[in-house]
Amino acid sequence: MQHQADMFIIGAGPAGLCAALRLQQLGYRVVLIERSAAWPRPQIGEALTPGVKNIIDFLDANQALEKVPHLTRLPTRLSWRSRTAETVVHADAAVVDRSALDAALLQLAIARGVEVHQPASLDSVAGSAGDWRLVFSTPGAVHQVHARMILDAHGRQSSQPRQLLCAPRLSAMWAEIAESDIPSELAHVTQVEALEQGWLWGTRLPDRRYRIMLLSDPVTSRQLSSSRPESWLRHNCSASSLFASVAQQPLCSPLQMCVATPYVAIDSWQDGRLKLGDAAFALDPISSSGVEKAMRFSLQAAIAIHTLLQAGNAAQRTLAHDFYRQRLIETHARHHFWTAAYYKQAWCSQQPFWQERSTPKIAAVPGNHEASLMIEALQREIEQLANYREPVIQAGLDMQTSQMIRFHHLVQIVSLPCVTGDKVELLPAMRHPHLERPLAFWENEAILPRLGILSQKTTLSSMLDILGQSMPLQKARRLLTWLWQRGLVEIVSD
Repeated sequence: MQHQADMFIIGAGPAGLCAALRLQQLGYRVVLIERSAAWPRPQIGEALTPGVKNIIDFLDANQALEKVPHLTRLPTRLSWRSRTAETVVHADAAVVDRSALDAALLQLAIARGVEVHQPASLDSVAGSAGDWRLVFSTPGAVHQVHARMILDAHGRQSSQPRQLLCAPRLSAMWAEIAESDIPSELAHVTQVEALEQGWLWGTRLPDRRYRIMLLSDPVTSRQLSSSRPESWLRHNCSASSLFASVAQQPLCSPLQMCVATPYVAIDSWQDGRLKLGDAAFALDPISSSGVEKAMRFSLQAAIAIHTLLQAGNAAQRTLAHDFYRQRLIETHARHHFWTAAYYKQAWCSQQPFWQERSTPKIAAVPGNHEASLMIEALQREIEQLANYREPVIQAGLDMQTSQMIRFHHLVQIVSLPCVTGDKVELLPAMRHPHLERPLAFWENEAILPRLGILSQKTTLSSMLDILGQSMPLQKARRLLTWLWQRGLVEIVSD
């Protein structure tokens, strides 16, 4: 059976489906294959951070997902900075039935015209960028596809020859407790607790079971549990203050385990072949933001692909690649930096498990040039984050029109790949220690080169006149006040 496609996507998890939906919106013909015969697949990653809602809105997928079982406004009981628990509420966070979420996204993709084959196994790949020839099998049939690009979203692989490990090894083990066995104090709360050898996470699921998950060093767990994972899970629950009541409760599901070590794939972008989701990177699960980051990165990758395929010259093709790579580096480096700081806050931060993870460093890979370039880029991003200094907000700028102002002497104007419309463009942006990242847009408007005159001293009235040509005067005053309060502009003498 012959198929023609622009995009051939491997994997029907959130990353692959987000890419399929976005590329279909942009007018591309998409063929997607999923290897799993059992559907919906059992999943972890039920905790969704608030940013997922914006992604669902952007994909116009609210109606398709409104019936997905979920829980919101669950308070979180947190024992992290001390052994004394504190309770916090994240109003927009949710716990979902991940199998139902994936199934709803898949049905939406099919309804919108994505050609889906499941179960399907990829047999061979030949050709090159722009003219890939793929063969895959479904029960009772063999299919051939001609595609322009291949997107690999088939998840984390056990072999890691092309993965750059970005932290000490981490493993996850988890199991569920039946509703009838959940202690009353845990019935409507998510819990997180730091322990000397790892940390525990637990939450009520939409199907009314309670999941307990332990994150720990796999070597330590093998040494201390005599290769009996369930005993290691129960031992840590017994040693905790928040989970002691479930330490001896019967489990209603088999104990499951997986690798949870953060990594980034060195070969995420090849000519005509891109990786998405866990195929491209995996984040430390400590933030529960892995699903959101995978979905968001897929949307960014779709924009890079669209830019690449619409490019009229080599410079535009290079820009698409640079944008994809920058988003990959930034996503991983920022999470790596945040994770290290959060590990450092734990009450048991002097223990070896925590000390190894509280320093944002990435080990070198001797003899691998691609890995060395990736490490250098990650380290530069981490260094910029370390140099960020939260500004002390100053009093409002006195709008005397005769005042002379200019950029602060530490402001740099740099070129930044940015999304404008549905493509990537290279725009000027401001860099300064008081900015977490280079700033090209303010309130959804490109602010440079409008502010370029501030590279030299100029009167406030001249600056307001220039800005007033493209925005209301009130907004221009607000922009200048915002820059002033963060120390990005300064008053100078005549």
